[in-house]
Amino acid sequence: MFVIMTYDVEAKRTNKFRKLLRKYLSHTQYSVFTGDLPEAALLELRNKIHEIIMPGDRVTEITAENRHNVNVVHLLGQKPKNGAVKGKVLATKDASHKSDYQVL
Repeated sequence: MFVIMTYDVEAKRTNKFRKLLRKYLSHTQYSVFTGDLPEAALLELRNKIHEIIMPGDRVTEITAENRHNVNVVHLLGQKPKNGAVKGKVLATKDASHKSDYQVL
């Protein structure tokens, strides 16, 4: 199963979540982790999250049967031009999660 997991917790607690999630998933960006997990490993991860989560903490889990059924688009804000107040959004498709390897 392909898993995308993010967390939003108090700054002093981020290390606990980062260490836990790195044991199961690849650290993609700041508080975003992705990877393929068997159902049993995902259940184990959820149980460990339940042990450390506190009121006010937010963890988001997105799952798909496999990574080939997930489309990822990065939205990046661009600087405004010609005195405009709002900038443009640059949408970039990302299919790196669909390959069996990752180039570092």
